[in-house]
Amino acid sequence: MLSFQKSYIPDFLSPYDRMLIEGPASTGLTQRLSERIDEKVIEVERKKFPDGEIYVRLEGEVEGEDCVLIQTTYPNEGLIELFFLLDALRENGAGSVTTVVPYFGYGRQDKKFEEGEPISARAIARRIQLDSDLFYTVDIHSKIVMDYFDIDSVNLSAMPWLADHAKVHEPDLLISPDEGGIERVKRASQEIDVEWDYLQKKRINGETIELKPKKIGVEGKVVMILDDIISTGGTMTEAAKQLLEQGAEEVHAGATHGLFAEDALERLDNVCGSVFCTDTIEGEKSEVTIAPLLEEELF
Repeated sequence: MLSFQKSYIPDFLSPYDRMLIEGPASTGLTQRLSERIDEKVIEVERKKFPDGEIYVRLEGEVEGEDCVLIQTTYPNEGLIELFFLLDALRENGAGSVTTVVPYFGYGRQDKKFEEGEPISARAIARRIQLDSDLFYTVDIHSKIVMDYFDIDSVNLSAMPWLADHAKVHEPDLLISPDEGGIERVKRASQEIDVEWDYLQKKRINGETIELKPKKIGVEGKVVMILDDIISTGGTMTEAAKQLLEQGAEEVHAGATHGLFAEDALERLDNVCGSVFCTDTIEGEKSEVTIAPLLEEELF
């Protein structure tokens, strides 16, 4: 049994008798959560006009209800759908709106890198909070984004659930691809009582970078690389190759959010014993559902 600390729920929300709104980008996750908590789900009619504009409509009454909208914001159409659904909930008299964005698109654009740029993550946060009373997301890439919300906001972690899923491979070592993911992999390691480490980069020459665990050797070990996002998969693929060259018996790869841009999945499958992610973004590698996490935290 995985254990979590219950997040703060404001007094205006009841932890029971809340209505789920099934965002088009998170239909599977919403249904899995509904099955666990036996709550009513309001489905959403969604279509696209010939000119490409998106139409959404709530297929049920929400007036006076405490509504939980679940909608990931990937790809870009998911973001537009989210904004329209938030407006629809307010327009149709929802008593309160808890917005759950399992994967927060543009979360890596958390600051201005060059003059003339927007801070995209902040722009999205400002828009979400206009029609939300409470906000949840999962393993956001940069915690800075949470500071852009003026409403109560919670960043949940799926790492314990990923670690629990990883037990089938009997890993000897959990590794973060970089120093920035230490806290995530450390928490995961505590759940299944295995060692953890992170990869350190060492430049060999102008074209070659060596990736090695900071403290622990991998020879003869089953290694699990865990990260928050797999996008192009470049770093994780190269890390898996080098860990195998350093003597690892097997290398597996897991992440909360599986974007798998371009040929990322094919390249990872070629070097990893397994590749898996959660259903924050729903796809063929979504082997871990975060429905129990949402149940634990929201209901």
